[in-house]
Amino acid sequence: MSKWFSNKFSWLGMLVASFIAVSFVFCILPAFKHMPTNTQNLPIVIVNQDNQQISDKVADGLKDNLPFKHISTSSSLSRTKHRIELRKASLAVVIPDGFNKDVRAGKRPTVNFVVNNANSMVQTNVNQGLISRIQSTVNAQLTQQSLVGMYAKQLAPKMMKTAMAAGMKAAMQKAMTASKGQAVNQKQIQKQVQAKVQPKIQKQVMARATKMAAPFNITAKSSTDTMGTKQVNMQHQMAPMFISMGQYLGLMIASIIITMTFMSVRFIAGKWKTFLGLQVTGVITAVVLALLTVGALRCLVSFDGGVFNALLWQNVLYDFAAFELTSGLALLFGGLPSLLIQLPLFVLQIMAGGGTLPRAAMTSFYKFLSQTTPMYQNIYSSYNIMANLGNTGAFQQTLWWVALGGLVIGSLAVWIGYRGKERRGLAAVIPTKF
Repeated sequence: MSKWFSNKFSWLGMLVASFIAVSFVFCILPAFKHMPTNTQNLPIVIVNQDNQQISDKVADGLKDNLPFKHISTSSSLSRTKHRIELRKASLAVVIPDGFNKDVRAGKRPTVNFVVNNANSMVQTNVNQGLISRIQSTVNAQLTQQSLVGMYAKQLAPKMMKTAMAAGMKAAMQKAMTASKGQAVNQKQIQKQVQAKVQPKIQKQVMARATKMAAPFNITAKSSTDTMGTKQVNMQHQMAPMFISMGQYLGLMIASIIITMTFMSVRFIAGKWKTFLGLQVTGVITAVVLALLTVGALRCLVSFDGGVFNALLWQNVLYDFAAFELTSGLALLFGGLPSLLIQLPLFVLQIMAGGGTLPRAAMTSFYKFLSQTTPMYQNIYSSYNIMANLGNTGAFQQTLWWVALGGLVIGSLAVWIGYRGKERRGLAAVIPTKF
């Protein structure tokens, strides 16, 4: 077995795996440092094509209530659409012509939205959430306007009648005095009084109607009991996915290198001794890789010593299971050709891992993969550990079964195959002497 450990290629896989895993931590996670707060920088445009009293109030209300730093207004829908096509704006809220008229007539007004879904998943999700929020804000404003309008219709005739009566009395007295008892044109005086009184009464009516509607402008309070992480950025949330991807990819490539080393060294050391050396190298690689990955993660994400230790041993188990699975497949398919199986399996696990899609939203095929492959188990175990939620037993049990299955596959492949006496083909790629 000393021939195995003295071969430099026996350790090359560990170095490659370490480099890949640490690269995933330091090259990907910093991109999420200012998420989701940086979504407030998405430019929003309000296009007011109506420019009437109620539509102006709705536009002003949106500007005051939307949690975005860059909200602009425009009257040109075509220019706004061009801005969205160029990705200079994320979403447009369009208040169409006739909005004010529909509200006054008691009809349901229309609010239109313009979005470009040829964008990142985060931006698309933000846009969908924003549309829902805008609809709620507009509906609340329209409810208030409807109440004001209803009270205004009730108040206007009475207030106008009282004001007209008082105005006509004073105007008639003044006119009679000026005419010295001669007949006066009562209809003309009435028109004059109405033109003078009506604007004042309209203001008074709207003021009283708004005051009467104010008690009904009630918004519900809410509170959220958050379980799990309370970190302000998404590095903490994305960490389990990317450390799992980095370690798995590194171990997949490492297992192929180590398997091809096994295929060469077995001619001088015997296949079972070499296979034992391969297994020892896998265990050492699992420990070293987990230590480097969790240590690198600790440089970016804050957690205490208890979480560090739990993450470390969880990732040691994950790395061991991933190594056994990938090395078992590599031994079964003769090293490099196993990439035809291993690479698709890795890509499938990215989606079945649950970092982007919850299991409940997966198809039955991906649900099966999530239950039987290593990546999902480590992602959700790491979620639970980093959030102090516990509940890692079932995930770890699956990892042990995956490790055992990979070991059985590898052992059977070595037992049944690798009986050749001459080093040739892929077995000759890795040299045994330096």
